[in-house]
Amino acid sequence: MAAMRYPLLVLLSAVSALASPSGAFATDYKVVDRIKVPDGGFDYATFNPATNQVYMPRGAFTTVIDVKTNKVSQLASAAGDHIALPVPGTSLLVLTQRQGTIRIVDAVKDTIVADLTGGKNPNSAAYDPISKTVVVFNKESGDAAVVDPLQRKIVATIPISPNTLEFPVSDGTGKVYDNIETTAEIAVIDVKARKITRHFKLGGCEGPSGLAYAAASRLLIAACGNGIAKVVRADTGKEVASLAIGHGPDAALYDPVRKLAFIPCGRDGVLEVISMQDLSHIAVIQHVQTEQGSRTGTIDPATGRLYLMASKPDLTAKIPPGGRVPRLAGSWQVLVVGP
Repeated sequence: MAAMRYPLLVLLSAVSALASPSGAFATDYKVVDRIKVPDGGFDYATFNPATNQVYMPRGAFTTVIDVKTNKVSQLASAAGDHIALPVPGTSLLVLTQRQGTIRIVDAVKDTIVADLTGGKNPNSAAYDPISKTVVVFNKESGDAAVVDPLQRKIVATIPISPNTLEFPVSDGTGKVYDNIETTAEIAVIDVKARKITRHFKLGGCEGPSGLAYAAASRLLIAACGNGIAKVVRADTGKEVASLAIGHGPDAALYDPVRKLAFIPCGRDGVLEVISMQDLSHIAVIQHVQTEQGSRTGTIDPATGRLYLMASKPDLTAKIPPGGRVPRLAGSWQVLVVGP
């Protein structure tokens, strides 16, 4: 099989070299740094362009990385199992906790501002700049809590689906899109009207998790659990491209500066780089070797660098029924991937 793959890799390298418009941006991505962080679980990562910081909730605290210096610190008040979402124009973070709490903290003061009661397993969240609210998706109760972070309260609950909700993304104009994992579709939420307006079926997709939005082209990129990525129009749901990717994705990221999408695939330990520069030829242009288990991350669009959580598997440990492979103590790090 290796002999069969070699020409393909050569071809992908050639495509990569030609993919940048006028040679403006390199697309030869690789791991350029590794940042040691404390042991502990992780889920989503976010980037705050106002502070140049990466946030990664770890359970009892949130790991913070200053991307200018790679300095690692932590917020003790920001206990969260899934996401720490920055609220633009403030020092606030909205965090989700598996047991049902939606926490608001002041990241500068490292203090708890409020603990709100969410639904069953508040998981992911997206900020809507029109209503200035945070839409928090309760993964297992199938609804979304609309949080006013300044008023420190939940102002509405939107029923979505009795099925499992995954990662959402905002289009910046009042709509939030969310993957429904068990039915392989995207729900379109009108935040102001506080209701679902449409459902887009993702044909051939199983277990969609990560979702990204390309504002200039109004396209959605969904990462599917069966080794497929779907690119669909945000206005109609019409499929634009279907791409083969690695297995085990849990995030989809978009770089609007370089017009590239990224999907980290944890089972295969590969980061897929997708060119969105020519919408008639959307394609995977590079497979970047990362680490098995590296399935989520965030991006600094100013530099084009991605920050992916990684750890080594503990091959001597017993795998719990239905669980993930335990990780090796002391092996936790953040992979910095850049051009």
